[in-house]
Amino acid sequence: MKFEVKNNVAVVEPDQILSDEQSAQNLIQAVRFHTGCSAVVLRREAFDPELFRLSSGVAGKVLKQFTEQKMRLAIVGDFYDCYQTSMGAFIFGCNRSKQIGFWENEAEGIAWLNKIS
Repeated sequence: MKFEVKNNVAVVEPDQILSDEQSAQNLIQAVRFHTGCSAVVLRREAFDPELFRLSSGVAGKVLKQFTEQKMRLAIVGDFYDCYQTSMGAFIFGCNRSKQIGFWENEAEGIAWLNKIS
């Protein structure tokens, strides 16, 4: 796992795809241990593609861990394919929250995480 801290936010490239509760918990614990940060940026590719299909249930399992562990999360990448599905409404709702947000690039994700801290 690779960690880089930018403006008190951990930018992480995980060794494994986040696909369930345990993989999310492992990442959160590693971020806290190695960086001390309570906010993280992850690329869309760090997640199981099923996360972006709400009916699969993967989003609930994985993202719930970030909320429960009080680790704020910005997911960055191209979400164009999600906007015509129920995932688009989910993304819109998340971006209005203070816990999890979906952004086009790392700079936007870091700015959002720092704005709400």
